[in-house]
Amino acid sequence: MRTHIKRLAALGLALCFAAGPAAGQEAGPVTGTADPAASLTVVRNAIDGFIRPGYAAFRQQADATASAMATLCDTPGTESRQAAEERFGDLVRAWSLIELVRFGPVVEENRLEKILFFPDRRGIALRQVQAILGTEDPTATSADSLADKSVAVQGLGALEFVLYGTDAETLSTQDGAFRCTYGRAIAQNLASIAASIDAAWADETGIAARLTAPAPENTAYRSPTDSLQAIVGTFVHGLEASRDLRLNPAVGGSAAEAKPNLFLFRRSGLTLDSLQGNFDGLRDLFATSGLAKLLPAPQAYMGVSIDFEFANADRTLAGLSEPLTDAVASPQRQALTYLQIVTGSLQDLFDAQLSPALGLSSGFSSLDGD
Repeated sequence: MRTHIKRLAALGLALCFAAGPAAGQEAGPVTGTADPAASLTVVRNAIDGFIRPGYAAFRQQADATASAMATLCDTPGTESRQAAEERFGDLVRAWSLIELVRFGPVVEENRLEKILFFPDRRGIALRQVQAILGTEDPTATSADSLADKSVAVQGLGALEFVLYGTDAETLSTQDGAFRCTYGRAIAQNLASIAASIDAAWADETGIAARLTAPAPENTAYRSPTDSLQAIVGTFVHGLEASRDLRLNPAVGGSAAEAKPNLFLFRRSGLTLDSLQGNFDGLRDLFATSGLAKLLPAPQAYMGVSIDFEFANADRTLAGLSEPLTDAVASPQRQALTYLQIVTGSLQDLFDAQLSPALGLSSGFSSLDGD
């Protein structure tokens, strides 16, 4: 117990060091206004250096997964099933990198929920997916008809159950024909959604133009501040979601209160990869966009603090191992608890410190009403 307390104390000191200014600097956020031209440069950097490549990679992996599922259905067997599982893992990793960008085309037409219906607090997806498999619902066997069904049965969670859920071993034989056909429809639908998002971001007259050339007639992005708010909001709300939806419910306040079955992608053993992808994506977006360059000189330390905390998260994740469902009640629990602390620290840095320093609003919860 004494060792545990010492470790937590050391972690607290590290967090204080990371979040605070250096000697002689102002201790706290100072409300300011980011230079409009520089703000739009950051926005353009984010689009060209991170968002567009991220969605292009997601589209590529979605196409590969659809192809692998088609091969599995045509020639069921151990090797084709393993190949489909590997492509699914690549798809989850590609999605996790770009997942926390939650504005623009991905939030139109319920695309975000269609790609990943999570959290699912009432177990809706599991019941609906099992019903489709149990009744061999023919309307779930083509991408077109599947797209009209509940969002809970057409995304990554549904495909994970097809590949890893109860009776998934039948995919290696003809006995899994319907299951595979349903999985192929899911993968094809995901590929179609990914293509739509990728095309929308690639269009120079679309969302990219509205963000980089804001105007009063543009209801969403009237000024450079509005465009910059969308980028910074990705960090604020992304970190909030990581902490409050991914980590806290599963880890709980103690080992006794943990609910490990709430971890995303637990069946496929991709929970850790997904978390790593989320943090990697935010870290890469921060670096690629050049957001720290907008900070006034007295608040420049915030950029260093953010880099420090991202490095802490990376080291912590590197020290964890699957299955995370076991980690909540093992010695790894301390690392998960520290990851919760680091995530909260990062969220505070972006929301309560960096945002006001750039003249942006803060304090809005994207999870209100969930």
